[in-house]
Amino acid sequence: MREPAIMFRLPAQVLSNVDALARRLDVSVNIIAKLIVTREIMRIPAMLEEHDRQLANMHQFLRELALRNEEFLSQESLHAESTKAIAHHLEDAMSALDAIRDAAFIRPSTFIADLIRNHDERSVQKSLRI
Repeated sequence: MREPAIMFRLPAQVLSNVDALARRLDVSVNIIAKLIVTREIMRIPAMLEEHDRQLANMHQFLRELALRNEEFLSQESLHAESTKAIAHHLEDAMSALDAIRDAAFIRPSTFIADLIRNHDERSVQKSLRI
């Protein structure tokens, strides 16, 4: 069974460069575009892993900063309001980093498979809305 075609527009300058490359290699522009897209998509897991590693480093830095300054922040002194503000901002930053890491985590989803299965099981099939 033939795979569905995926179409997208390229800016004229990019298209002319891809066309020149395709002519030089004596292949179609579509094959060049497919190879480029496939290569870029294959890099996504590594980019996400690096992204998560960098967020983990930032999170660890903030935790270490909070731990090292815990004694200072817990002292009741002339700067009590300042230390509370610092602690509050650190907590906000760590919460934001936790939220970013949680949102960036890839979770398996059966939504599309369920949608297709529900569509295929209907007695009368209509085009899916986008």
